[in-house]
This record gives sequence, structure tokens and C-alpha cells, in this order.
Amino acid sequence: MSLKLVNAKLWLETGVYEGGLVTENGAVSKIGKESRLPPAETIIDAEGKLVIPGLVDLHVHFREPGFTQKEDFASGTRAAAAGGVTTVLDEPNNSPVTASAEALQAKQELVKDHAYVDYLFNMAVYADRLDEIRSASNIGVNVFAFFDELGDKPTGMKDTGVLHDALKQVEAVDGLTLLNCRESDHVIHTIKKLKECGKNTLQDYNNSFPHVAESVGAAKRILLANSVGVRTHLREVSTSETVDLLRSLKRYMTDITAEVRPDHLFLNQENTEKLGPYGQQWTPIRTKNDQKALWEALNDGTVNIIASDHATHMVEEKSRGLGNIWKSPPGLPAIESMLPLLLNAVQEGKTTLDKIIEATSVNPAKRLGLYPRKGCIDMGTDADLVILDLEAEKKITADEMFAKSKWTPYEGWRTVGAPVTTILRGVPVYHEGEIVSESIGQYITS
Repeated sequence: MSLKLVNAKLWLETGVYEGGLVTENGAVSKIGKESRLPPAETIIDAEGKLVIPGLVDLHVHFREPGFTQKEDFASGTRAAAAGGVTTVLDEPNNSPVTASAEALQAKQELVKDHAYVDYLFNMAVYADRLDEIRSASNIGVNVFAFFDELGDKPTGMKDTGVLHDALKQVEAVDGLTLLNCRESDHVIHTIKKLKECGKNTLQDYNNSFPHVAESVGAAKRILLANSVGVRTHLREVSTSETVDLLRSLKRYMTDITAEVRPDHLFLNQENTEKLGPYGQQWTPIRTKNDQKALWEALNDGTVNIIASDHATHMVEEKSRGLGNIWKSPPGLPAIESMLPLLLNAVQEGKTTLDKIIEATSVNPAKRLGLYPRKGCIDMGTDADLVILDLEAEKKITADEMFAKSKWTPYEGWRTVGAPVTTILRGVPVYHEGEIVSESIGQYITS
């Protein structure tokens, strides 16, 4: 259908434009003053509110196939729409792990017609299946996730020589590598020592991933990726030491981006100490000093992408860790609370609105090779739009969320600023607390 959006403040990369736009066949066909816009089937009055490009979240776990009791593609993409996210990159740690072209095609078939936002997949890389990199590229999947282990099974990527070879294979298909800043041998060694000493609290878990294990892991991966010339994205930067390292290695990062998660920006070891397993993350929550360094890194561009790492678990799964943190799976719901928390941070003067839009929409779209189709508002771009109410006062509560896991580490937090309406390719999907469309999300390739 065609849609006309009027009385809007459009966030364009050239500045905020007061006027409106018209969409046709899912794309922006005209931007201008209302009197000069052609008619359309549907008219939305933005009431003077700011309209930004839909967010592009390049780190989500929607759990399908294999773990749909935690989340599925329908619930996860509804949650995305409610959070102003219109495009997601879904992770491969499913059951079975999405580690081949065949598994990718099976997953595409499984989730089609169930998505409320547009989506891409990445493929997990295993040492004994490097030929699957080219096979995946041949079917349009060009994003590759590197883990040391998945489902407690080693991938072979701890071997630096194998990792180097795998990076060359991704570069050969002009793919994008997703690398975690993690020397897992050090983490595994630390966890073993903590367990032997009977250490089993959230703070013990937070201590299980030493800062140096992250910074050493980041340094190795930056230098390896740079030597190969492969497009690279570093995930889950969480410490001040890693931030310092990124600055010092800037000349090696000409085609390397870095990501911070909202939990590392908003949670710290002080405000989560009573949460127990409900504050437990894969890359754990860090200190206030680390938090301060991450905000500085975001503001100066050292870290240039924010991704939710939405990873839900059911209450009964998390509650197993109340007496022993090692019995709880790490991961937090994040995709619905991310934008309100970030808008509130703008209100508090921690960053700017431009920086938030760049880090959640423009830059991830560019990193995935989707820009300018996604990540901006311009003639011919996908009409993925979010109407914001920058003055809306809200309280975060799990009861109102679309994710299957009915809990959040931010329960009761108050925020100023929220998405009002989310539009996907010219069709309103979310409006004022309700999903208002069918599952129109499409599978796309980078």
C-alpha cells in the first residue's frame, strides 16, 4: 500500500527536516512539504514528533529452531517492532546449530511467514566445515559468526592457525566476520578455579571472565583480521582496557567495527548485585569505571555500533541459579528496552540523539552492507521508520513486553522517550503498545 506521513520531523543525515513523506511499494517515493506530497491510501499524522530510520540490530537470539520455549521468530520479531527495530541479524546457536548452507535453508523455510520485521541470518564457522563458507555465500548468506565453542562443543576456532585460515575463507567471498573478544582458555581456566573453591554467586560469575581475557582476545583478532583484510565486526566490548586497546590499534581497524551492548551501558556490578541469575550475561556485567569508558568510547566513535544481544531464557531456567549461579544459563532480554533506555540517556546528557541513531541504525546497516536501503531516510530507501515521542514517560515492566520471557533486569526503571509507531516498508507494524499488522517481515541478504 502507499502511505503518507505528515507533520513530521524527519531525521535525515543532512539534518532534521520538517515536513513529510510518501511511500510506494515499500520504499520512500517523495519527501517534501505536505502541500506538495501526492495522495496515498493511508495517512499518518506524526503530530510534530521525530521520525528516525528503523533500527538495525545485528545481534539477536530468537531461538528457533530448537529452543522455542524461550523465544521464537514470531515473538522475537514482535518484540523487535515494539522496540523500534525493523531489521535483525539472527544468531546460529540453535538446535541444530546453523552451521551449513543446508541448515540455513531449513531455517529460512521454518521461519518464513512468521516474522514481523525484516531479518538476516549468520552462519557459525567450524574448523572441519570451512567449505560451508562458500556454500553459504552461494545462497546469499555472507555473515559468519566465530565462536570457540557452541552448545559446549568446540568449533576449532581456538586454534590461531585455523582461525587465520577461516578468516581467509571469509575474505575470499567478501563476507563479514563476527568475532567475540574472548580468549576462552583463560575464561575456562578461571571458571574451573572458582568452582573448585565453591564460588557460586553472581559476583563470582562476573569475575569468571577476566578483563585481560577480553583485551587479549580483541588484540589477537584485530591483528589477524587486519592481516587478512577481511571485513570484521568485534562484538561485546565491555571493559576499559579493551577500549584503550581499540584506540591504540586504530590504524589496524580500517575495516573493523566494534559493538557495545545496552546492558554494559546501563548495568554495572553495583546496580545488579541483588539480581542474581537475572543479571547474568555471557560477557558479564562490568564495573562503573568500565561503564564510563564505554560511554566515552561510544561518544568519540571508538565503539560505533550498539546491538541488543537479545537472549531470553525462561524464569524457571534462570531461577536454577539462585543458589548456584553456574546452574543458570547466561543471557538477558534486551530488544524492547534498548531504545527507551538510550533515549533516556540522551535526556540525561550521556550522549546525543544523533549518536544513538548512528550507532543503532546507520552504522549497523552499513556494516551489514544494507545501506542505503536500510539505515537512512531518503528517496528510494526502504520505508522503515520509527515515530518517537521524546517526552513520553514510561516504566519498564516485563508484563507489557512481547518477548516470551516475562522478566527484565530493568523492571521498574523509568525512562523518558519511547517509540510510538514502527513502520516496516511503509506498513505500520507496531503502534502504541499493540502489534497492528500481519507478519510481513521478509528474509533479506546482505
